[in-house]
Amino acid sequence: MKPNLFEVATKELSQDGFFTWLLRWANPENSQYNKELNETAQDFIRLLLSESKGNDNYIINDSYVINKVEVWRPWGDIDILANVNDEFIIVIEDKTNTGEHSDQLRRYKDFVLNYYKDTNFKHCFVYLKTGNESSSSLDKIRDNDNIGYKVIDRKSILSVINKRKINNDIFTDFCSNLNKIENDTNSYEKLENITSNWRTAEGFYARLEKEIKEWSAWKYVPNEQGGFLGFWYHFKDINSDNTKVGTIYIQIENAFGNGGITLKIRFAVDWVKKTSVPILRKIFGEITPVANKYGLTINKPESFRSGKSSALAVVQGAVEVDDCGNFDLPHFLDVLKRLEQTLNEYSEK
Repeated sequence: MKPNLFEVATKELSQDGFFTWLLRWANPENSQYNKELNETAQDFIRLLLSESKGNDNYIINDSYVINKVEVWRPWGDIDILANVNDEFIIVIEDKTNTGEHSDQLRRYKDFVLNYYKDTNFKHCFVYLKTGNESSSSLDKIRDNDNIGYKVIDRKSILSVINKRKINNDIFTDFCSNLNKIENDTNSYEKLENITSNWRTAEGFYARLEKEIKEWSAWKYVPNEQGGFLGFWYHFKDINSDNTKVGTIYIQIENAFGNGGITLKIRFAVDWVKKTSVPILRKIFGEITPVANKYGLTINKPESFRSGKSSALAVVQGAVEVDDCGNFDLPHFLDVLKRLEQTLNEYSEK
């Protein structure tokens, strides 16, 4: 197999370098060296500018002419900063597999607005994401007008870089690698892919987010057994004497080779006091007949553990495949629906 630079250079710094390189190709004088690459780079800038968000009102379309591009990387703590036509300042927070942290987006925006406060530049703040991230995490950025960042995801990037056939090894390697990430993410029709390929598991969870249509979240959880990719949703309060004592919810775990996907119900106590093993046994005994009522079989976890978050039960028979190893998603969703009904009825009691 032909070596691919970006299968080796996987760090965000390498991706920063690529996008800085691509933006510089947008200068009109570079058309003489590679016309298709120059046109693609200009389309990429139009993508970044395509949607006004925040206080600067502007409309950019496919006819916007690009005459000048200056790009810096890094610019202070900012991944990439670009000046387009002496009209726009584009601030890019470039992400592969990590997410926003430490209030960095707000800090970068405040710094740039202050730095350019005495100029006539319009400002464009971009959260550029090539990896996978939960919708709940991305929505915190999309829906926060106070932060004022637009999210440009992998599909949007691919719509630009797949548009033309370009003769350039660096570009071809990046494009090929990004398409592979997209294909891996969407290959969750096979259970084996979900339980062996991290990106496929993320794609499966992204599909679940769309199917479930209620608030959910997913991320990696480290532990002594090697960790797992977890998915959480359908949080229901448990009350005693009209006082909330905890929250019961659905957790899906993908342990990657350590048993594959399992469904676990977890009981989480919301205060400092830890829940006890007798309480977990009591709840398990109470919820079992409710689960049976909805056609579910649940077993105890390997052991009950006291703590602020403890496994309560494991749902059996949630994962089914056909003779070809195709994952039965409708059956899985049906089990989840019946589990939601179980938690609803139990929490009401």
